[in-house]
Amino acid sequence: MRKLQKLIAAEYTNSSPQSNLPSTAIPRIASKCRNDEVADAHILIKQLKAELATVPKWDGDTQDDIWRTIELFRAILANVR
Repeated sequence: MRKLQKLIAAEYTNSSPQSNLPSTAIPRIASKCRNDEVADAHILIKQLKAELATVPKWDGDTQDDIWRTIELFRAILANVR
């Protein structure tokens, strides 16, 4: 598992992975990100966008899940200092 994924997974210790992360989790994750995690987030966003292009139009649930994940990575990147 990638370090970025481990940082995110650690924030789910008190809630189910299907739930949204608390708003305080994004800055905590971002504060632990270094250059490798930032690069990884950008790579993952590109991979998710490529995956999104292959999802059938009728599969809205999968599209929503992918977009939520992209938005999570974008929020983390926006909070990296």
